Amino acid sequence: MHHSLADQKAGTSGALTPIQPPLLLLVGISALGPITLNGVLPANTAVMKELAVDYGVAQLVLTVYLFATMISQLALGNLSDKIGRRPVMIGSMLVFAAGSIICAAAGSIESLLIGRFVQGFGAAVCVFLTRTIMRDVHSQDKAASAIGYMNTAMMVGPMFGPAVCGYITDVSSWRFMYALLAALGILFALLSYLYQNETLVRTAGAKAPFLPSTRVLLAESEYQAYLLIMCGAVGMYFSFLAGAPYVAMELRGYSASTFGIWFSMVAIGYLSGNFIAGRYSQQFGTRKMIGFSVIPAVAGAILFWVLSASDSLLALFLPMQLIAFSNGICLPNLTSAAMSVRHELAGTASGLTGTVQIFTGILLTLMVSLLLTDNVLPLFALISLSAAICASGYLMLNSVKHRQGNV
Repeated sequence: MHHSLADQKAGTSGALTPIQPPLLLLVGISALGPITLNGVLPANTAVMKELAVDYGVAQLVLTVYLFATMISQLALGNLSDKIGRRPVMIGSMLVFAAGSIICAAAGSIESLLIGRFVQGFGAAVCVFLTRTIMRDVHSQDKAASAIGYMNTAMMVGPMFGPAVCGYITDVSSWRFMYALLAALGILFALLSYLYQNETLVRTAGAKAPFLPSTRVLLAESEYQAYLLIMCGAVGMYFSFLAGAPYVAMELRGYSASTFGIWFSMVAIGYLSGNFIAGRYSQQFGTRKMIGFSVIPAVAGAILFWVLSASDSLLALFLPMQLIAFSNGICLPNLTSAAMSVRHELAGTASGLTGTVQIFTGILLTLMVSLLLTDNVLPLFALISLSAAICASGYLMLNSVKHRQGNV
């Protein structure tokens, strides 16, 4: 049942420490976001035929969803700092369910895209609010560890999501797929109402409006460094995600199924990194783990160039596996650290960080589509540029920490 702040357990210092909601609930909500993001993609061909649109228009279900989650995180992150995590979670899950129902009933591509926008706006909490809750109830280093373990568990859903949604589309209709997502949204709203206690510890700064809160965060050199590292880390991933299918299938002639099998190397790399983050972040601390993660990121970027003469898929996926391993370690620690710069603005920081990730992904995706033609080198150049941004962010972080240590 819901617990008020007065019901929270006392910490060793006598201060009240919020109680973590059930971990399985947080994992389930976290998995719902990526399932909704990529699980619907196998239905694009069926949508294209039924709604009489070309494939490029049908693909907007991804772009509109990403755009909605990007702007939603900014608003909902700050709102969760003002009114609490619990009401934002419950309300957002109901918005997600409403958007899914609109999608299921859509009679035109315009209605479907409106539904996807509403769905994405609600689904933003799957990206940032579960991690904010983890930071509410744990120290910075322990939160990074918990987020790493949570990411490892939640990645199981997205690995099977496309297959399940594709099967539903094949045996019945893509509309039933969206109906299932609506049912999941209602279920998680109910479970959140029943079992998610409030984890926000209210402070004087927690009610600051969105723009002042954002300005406070962006004025912090430490937060700037975390954003720089984040942009580089996700930039490498999104560059590869946008360019690798074209390189493998169009330039090198491999089949879609072969590409899909080899892509499992990326998933294995990311899951391994998440496990390392979960196992060692509390022991070594977020700063050391972030520093360690930069090494395989830079090594992977260099390896792309070393193996550039080979047309083998191993030459494409082995470097990316190193980068995915880096991201698996880096992102949980970055998320926890960014929320710790101003703890009273943890929700705003989490939402802003998530928005920067998605904006970086949209920007890099567009750059790859513009630059990648019959030559793989622009892809490697963008990945290398992102790796350099990641490394420069870590150097900036070290400089900030050194100045703080001398104060």
